Amino acid sequence: MNIRSDIAEFIVNLEVFSKRKLTYPLEVGELLQIAVETGLTDEFEELIFQAKFLTRTQDVMRQISHDAEGFEKLSTEFNSGIKISMELMKMLVGRAAVDVTRRYSEGFFAIETESISRLMKLYSDLSWVKNWQIDGKSLPYETKSPVITSIQENVNFQTIEKQQNNKSIKHLSRIQKSAMLSVILLVLFLLIDPPATILGWIISLWIAALLTYIVVQILFLTRRLIE
Repeated sequence: MNIRSDIAEFIVNLEVFSKRKLTYPLEVGELLQIAVETGLTDEFEELIFQAKFLTRTQDVMRQISHDAEGFEKLSTEFNSGIKISMELMKMLVGRAAVDVTRRYSEGFFAIETESISRLMKLYSDLSWVKNWQIDGKSLPYETKSPVITSIQENVNFQTIEKQQNNKSIKHLSRIQKSAMLSVILLVLFLLIDPPATILGWIISLWIAALLTYIVVQILFLTRRLIE
């Protein structure tokens, strides 16, 4: 697959942003390009959300013992996330050429330890795409401006307003997902390694309440925009 120049430039900028070389820059570019060309951008964004969650969860699981409180729940969430993310990836690469699909099937989807290891390294790369988005930066498919011709001079302003609302809803949805991810990770940390002092509990619960409040407020704003 020939990667478009704007996506290739994005990968270079992503490596500068992450201050590291991506393990699978080609695959990140391919998945992004497939999403752009097929219109599966929502699925791609769900994939990078899952990738960030799985990467963070794996880091937590490595820091605790298997018999620690909460490890079993973490493991269940991790396995569920792997299943969801692999289905999303299969949906994307299923739209690519046969040789690309075969390469992903053999390299990332096989049921073997090395494949899972490669998959998690790819997810680590994709998690930086999510970090890029959380930082307020645009992905390649979000930066294109429509070409206005003379025929479009009498544009329908209601249509423009609706498009702006849809864009706002999409951005709010991303913020809401990020806040929800933070709440989940905070709760998991509290279950696994609870604070040693009352003040620590108060601060942790206050942060969880604040994040929950943000999620609820975004939900209300989204409903208003829809109406």
